[in-house]
Amino acid sequence: MAGTLDEYKRLFREATVSDQMKLFQLHIAIYLVVNIVWLALNMMGSIKIDPSWAVYYSPVGWGLLIIVHYWFYVRGAENLCRLREEMVESKIK
Repeated sequence: MAGTLDEYKRLFREATVSDQMKLFQLHIAIYLVVNIVWLALNMMGSIKIDPSWAVYYSPVGWGLLIIVHYWFYVRGAENLCRLREEMVESKIK
């Protein structure tokens, strides 16, 4: 019985990591589309922002958040699963 529970936990962790990677890839795709359009509109002069370097606030700020997303939710997905398992198991005992 313990072998099956451990196998379930392992498979659940793998599925969670896979799901988090898919969400991260979607986040990157949205980031690229939005920021390419944003920068293109600024370069064509459709949107005027002063000072001119302020145009890069969005790509840089959002880019930093993408790094945070990867660090905690993709790279740390398995650890998050373990923490949740421990929390649930402590409530059961």
